[in-house]
Formats: sequence, C-alpha cells, structure tokens
Amino acid sequence: MGTSEKQHLREQFHLDTKNKKFRQALDFCERVADTHANILLTGESGSGKEVAAKYIHACGHRSNQNFVAVNCSAFTETLLESELFGHEQGSFTGASKAREGKFELSNHGTLFLDEIGDLSLTTQIKLLRALETKQIERIGSNKKREIDFQLITATNQDLPAKIERREFREDFFYRISTIVIRIPALRERKEDLPAFIDFFMKKAQKENNITIHSIDSSAEKFLMQYDYPGNIRELKNIIERMVILSDHGVITEESLPILYNIGTLKYAQKTPYFSEILPWKEYKAASEKAYLKWVLEQLDGNVAEASRRLGITSRQIFNKIQEYQLK
Repeated sequence: MGTSEKQHLREQFHLDTKNKKFRQALDFCERVADTHANILLTGESGSGKEVAAKYIHACGHRSNQNFVAVNCSAFTETLLESELFGHEQGSFTGASKAREGKFELSNHGTLFLDEIGDLSLTTQIKLLRALETKQIERIGSNKKREIDFQLITATNQDLPAKIERREFREDFFYRISTIVIRIPALRERKEDLPAFIDFFMKKAQKENNITIHSIDSSAEKFLMQYDYPGNIRELKNIIERMVILSDHGVITEESLPILYNIGTLKYAQKTPYFSEILPWKEYKAASEKAYLKWVLEQLDGNVAEASRRLGITSRQIFNKIQEYQLK
C-alpha cells in the first residue's frame, strides 16, 4: 500500500493527526495489517479503538471481506458463546433454526472482540482452543468447521493486573497479544481537537438541521481546554448537545453540559432552581436517577465502563436502571 493510499484511508477514517504518539500508533496499525498476528488494542473507553480496528482491516489484504465486531460486555456468558460459535436448530430452548456465529461470519475477514477483559474464564478457555486449532463447533453440533480470520481485540482494563488476581488467563492473554497497540486518550493529543470539533460540529448541524453562525469565546475555551475523560465519544456528545441547545445559531456558555469531572477548568454549576421543597429521600433519588442517566449517555450505555468509572458493581448499576426505569 502506497503512501497516498494510506493517507486517503486515514482521511476516510478521520485519522489524520498532528500528534506524534497517535501517528506512531497508526504506523503500527498499517505495518501489522497484512500479517496473521493477533492484535490487542489498549486505551481508555471512547478513545477510538474500534475505529483503529476498522482501519487495520481496511489497510490489509482482507479489506474486501467481512469486518465483524462483537462487544463482549453486551452478552451473558451463555449468549456470548452462541453469538460467537453459532448454534444448530433445537440445540437449546428458543433455537428455532440454525445460526452462524461470528467466527464463521468473519471467515477470511477480521473478527473484532471489544471489551475482551470482561470475558469469563470459561469463555476464555473455549476461545483459546478455537484460536489454537483454527476450528470451531456450533452449539449442538459435533461437526468441526475450519476458520481463518485476523483477530483484533480491545480493552480499557489492565489485563496483567487481572492475571495477577486470577481473573484473566495468562495463556489466553499471550495468545491474543502478539502485537499490542495503545491508542492514546484525547487529552494526550489535543493538537487534534480543532479538527475533531470542526468535524463533529458539521455532523451535528447536518443531522439536526441547525446552522451555527458563531460560538462564544467561553464555550470555545471550554472545548479546547476540557480533558474529556470520556474521550472522543464524550466530545461528540458534548458538541451535539451544544448545537441542539444553541440560541438562534449561536452556541453560548448556557449550552455547556453539567459535567461531573471538569479537571482544572472549575466550571461551576449555576445554583439550581427548585419549585418546591422535597423530602430528602425524594431529592436524593431524583438526583441519583438524573446523574446515572447522564453517565450512561456519555458512555453509550456501556455498563461495564460505568461500573469502573463510578466505583460500583455492574449489578448495582443494573439494579438502579431497573429501579429508576431507565432505558
């Protein structure tokens, strides 16, 4: 692949960068794209690991084949096994017809497993066997099927630390991490902020049929100096909210979202308006519901990441979602 073709692909995936660390990460992506190596992408939630995985796929000889993505945290252990390996008709209750799994769908292409750190130890063993033998069996079948794909995994967790706590298999870790590429957080590549802001601003205007004429200096300063703990995903959400809440095409400080982690900027929340005095328990419940809803919106409903950031278990979050009837 020539230099001009690589540059075209970077522009296509909005990966043109002025940052040295990210440029190096992209160089690694291009160098491993045509290999058979298993690639592990590390980095914070929302930093662009799936985009990097798609870029690797696009740069390699498998680019005209399927790119199949699976979020490992989105399924229970049983459902994930069916999602990956597929199943035969009647193999379990509800299996009304045979179904190909993601392994088969990604044959000759690329399989991307996101949130790999959330896999159970049992599932890790099954995946390890499949990766070693290059064969899989659908649930309810004894027929072995040959598979050939490039495996790309991603995590925002410290897998070596999980290995120490015996929450992640060491042999599986070494199998999936022949090449490790770290995707830097947005706060580490602020040189790229102007391009991102311009891209998401145009996108939000088009999708919401709103034309922005100007942006107040205070709002512009916020966008350039905020640390974005939710990374690119959070930046996108903030800009979309600002465009929607703009006043006759002008983005003002009033459209800034209520943020829970504003680093060194210390943007203070204005004194809230209350229409009545509520019992303390009602106020606390209403505040907790609003905050949890906002957090889940910032993380695109990623409960595992919300659990990590909030310091509570996923089960506690699911209980709150049910209690407050959040979608």
